[in-house]
Amino acid sequence: MRNWLLGAVIGLFGVVVPVQADEWQEASAVVVSTTDDMLSLLVSNKKQTVAEVTPAIDLVLAPVVDFRTIAKGVMAKYYRRAKPAQFDTFVTVFHESLIKTYAKAVVTFEIDSFKLQKNPGVDTRELREKIWVKVYASNNVYDIHYTMSAKSGQWMVTNVVLDGVNLGLAFRNQFATAMSKNGNDMDAVIADWNLGSS
Repeated sequence: MRNWLLGAVIGLFGVVVPVQADEWQEASAVVVSTTDDMLSLLVSNKKQTVAEVTPAIDLVLAPVVDFRTIAKGVMAKYYRRAKPAQFDTFVTVFHESLIKTYAKAVVTFEIDSFKLQKNPGVDTRELREKIWVKVYASNNVYDIHYTMSAKSGQWMVTNVVLDGVNLGLAFRNQFATAMSKNGNDMDAVIADWNLGSS
């Protein structure tokens, strides 16, 4: 999961039919701008520890990652059982743990470059786009596919697929397994959630 999350962070940065070209370009611009900001951050904070660089990474990613939508998808069927306060708590825990895990991953890798790719297919849903990116890091190449949505009024990431691994689905399975192991005690699952960030 460390490598998955590395790719997701670094990439935060197609054949598109004409009516969708503007949306694809807008979503791509968010990806590119965020990636540039992240790369600049990593260069300027090379000597900082994970704890020191984490707040700066959060400042870059928080505006472009829809943590509430992702958290809802992670909870899946359990979302309907959650009280509003439980969901809000999970969003906070999920956000914090994901950023910490990202920080741990990116401080140990050298990022060379990234490149937008043409998508082989088209998402015909309004205000939804798939942005494909190749990231070159530490002599490895990562294929990253972002699901972007502008339903909130701005383009934000709602899921990431890295080298064929759907991170949203992986986290959903992790949540379901935790619920099963904890006797469906949602408070316990939320309290223990860390995505490997501890």
